[in-house]
Amino acid sequence: MAILTAKKSVFDMDPEEFEMLVKPVALKAKQDALDSGAWFSYQNDLCIKPDMFIHEFKDGHKELVQLGKEAGEYKVLKIF
Repeated sequence: MAILTAKKSVFDMDPEEFEMLVKPVALKAKQDALDSGAWFSYQNDLCIKPDMFIHEFKDGHKELVQLGKEAGEYKVLKIF
């Protein structure tokens, strides 16, 4: 596990400095998830409700999904 060391507290960083610090870690986490067979979830402008997410898969396809009422339940709204 990588340990981040910063010369400046994250609370003292401007948005660009913070992004430079966390972006490599986030990209590695995304790739690790995809490599393990999982999807990577995030929200973007297509997610017009709080319970909507994009699932991105290793092969590059994406699904717009809406979460269900039960844990692990979701409905695929669009595949692209």
